[in-house]
Amino acid sequence: MYNHTAGERFVEEKEMMTREEIQDFGVRIVCEEMARDGYEILGANPSLAMTPQIVARKNGQLCFVVVRTDVYPNKGKLADDRELFYNLEHAERNNAVCYFASIGICNSAAAEAGDEKAMGVPVREGGFYVDFDGLKVMTTIDRIGVANGNGQKRQDQG
Repeated sequence: MYNHTAGERFVEEKEMMTREEIQDFGVRIVCEEMARDGYEILGANPSLAMTPQIVARKNGQLCFVVVRTDVYPNKGKLADDRELFYNLEHAERNNAVCYFASIGICNSAAAEAGDEKAMGVPVREGGFYVDFDGLKVMTTIDRIGVANGNGQKRQDQG
């Protein structure tokens, strides 16, 4: 139960979502968006212990999607660079494109009432505003091929 005075009318007698439920909610949002965009969802697992959370295919290309979900005012993010590199290497080994999906959720009743403290209180059975900017390709500078007008990789002049 939420015991603070701020936002009590929006969370009174309601149970808070667990970290796992928040993550599951984010994965479901991303799966729904991907399906609408023509991806075939091959598998999804919201567990943060598993990676990627979503395996999909579009136009014959295998796609791995790492999903992180957080509550207002935050958005999901990777824990550190090791997580980035692990997922990139895992995708490369499987000839997949690796994406990141950052989700932020906000308690809609609190937002509509202007109660900023309660906007970050995720309650079960509550309504939410979702902040999701789409899939972002995960990569590093050394993995990006810079092409000239002929589609040939440029050689750096040294």
